Amino acid sequence: MEKRLLTTGEFAKLCGIPKGTLLFYDKEGLLKPKHVSENGYRRYAIEQYFEFDLLSMLKEVGSSLKEIKTHLRQMDGEAFLSFLEEKQAAAQRELNRLKQRTLVLGDMAECLREALNFDYDALIVEQQEEERLEVMPTGATPSESQWELVMRFAEYNDAYKKQEQKPRSPFGFILALDDVRRGNHLERYSFHRARRTTPRSRLHVKPAGTYATLAHNGTEETHRQALAGMPGEIVSAGMTIKSDIYVYDMMSYVIKETGDCYALKYCVLVE
Repeated sequence: MEKRLLTTGEFAKLCGIPKGTLLFYDKEGLLKPKHVSENGYRRYAIEQYFEFDLLSMLKEVGSSLKEIKTHLRQMDGEAFLSFLEEKQAAAQRELNRLKQRTLVLGDMAECLREALNFDYDALIVEQQEEERLEVMPTGATPSESQWELVMRFAEYNDAYKKQEQKPRSPFGFILALDDVRRGNHLERYSFHRARRTTPRSRLHVKPAGTYATLAHNGTEETHRQALAGMPGEIVSAGMTIKSDIYVYDMMSYVIKETGDCYALKYCVLVE
């Protein structure tokens, strides 16, 4: 004879779950046994496996106990379709967040790998590919305090959080060459990797070409000294400077030696 009623243990084994999970589902009114004898023995009908399968699917897509109860107790095709479409949209949003998180982690790893292996304080001439950057005027002033600097960057990040986005590296800023020659290291623009949605007014294309690059890990004062000497080194090497200075953060908060030190990479187009 075909067996149609199963013990709790048998049904749990069929479903691939612990017996305790079935007892929890029973207590919560999610999946009650088909028959309970006078002495309390529970028996599940073989066809209840399909109820369990639907319950598992609802859990898998992130449904709450309340949502599962609602749909299992009174199934309505139209309401269930709307529910599935909402869950699909939520899953897509989560997928987009995970995709963005993966890209950000990859950017950070690439940046840190370069920072850990760079030949600091040596002028390097190298070919660099074109970079599409999203730039924003910093509004920085010569008298800006550390507090104002941090608040400015916090506001910058907050603007992206409101868009449910995270700016991607490279991160940095642009120094006007004339400013540097006058000893003024004012950050005119900040930048990060351009997005598909970057407005044209904020899009800056750093051209491909030959760049003189100098990385330094030190204090604010030693950075000023390193940057002040960079144009002279370039000219002494027989090259002409053709652009403002792109300054890249090199994961300073990871590789810094002391609280006063930070690592930056300076790049300028030359010929």
